[in-house]
Amino acid sequence: FRIGSVTKQFTAAAIMMLAEEGKLAVTDPITTFLPEYPTQGRTITVEHLLTHTSGIQSYTDIPGWMTTRIRNEMTVQELVDGFKKEPMQFAPGEQYRYNNSGYVLLGAIIEKVSGKSYEAFVTEAIFKPLGMSSTYYGSNEPIIRRRAQGYTGTAGKPANATYLSMTQPYAAGSLVSTLDDLARWDAAL
Repeated sequence: FRIGSVTKQFTAAAIMMLAEEGKLAVTDPITTFLPEYPTQGRTITVEHLLTHTSGIQSYTDIPGWMTTRIRNEMTVQELVDGFKKEPMQFAPGEQYRYNNSGYVLLGAIIEKVSGKSYEAFVTEAIFKPLGMSSTYYGSNEPIIRRRAQGYTGTAGKPANATYLSMTQPYAAGSLVSTLDDLARWDAAL
């Protein structure tokens, strides 16, 4: 089943693994890895992204995004382009505001630093070593054995969940897993 934002803990662990290897520091400005990202004259660090304190606009809060744009297939760059010019919500480090855009940027940093796709990195560095054989990047394309479809409640009656492109939750929410694999993850932590 889709684990949604539980994906963020795998993204954070991947960042910390790269930090442990000396490939980045959480104090590094994000422009070290994403030099074209417009920080609007502010210093935004990897830590700000990890802790939801960057001030960057969360793309899922942009009016109309979740009702229309969420269905569109997007590359990581197209996704970033969709929010990077939005005004800052506050100065980095001044407030906490849950933020999916920050985790999209962390995924892009993982790709830049590791030289692998986000999917390949978390699979090779986390899932395989822990024996998480039923955890995947939740693309809509491949057949994933025993994949459960989502449901929603409409007027108290179950209905199929609305389609969304799994390219959009990306490093903020695109993983699928099982209870057994999540128990392996919990035990490893």
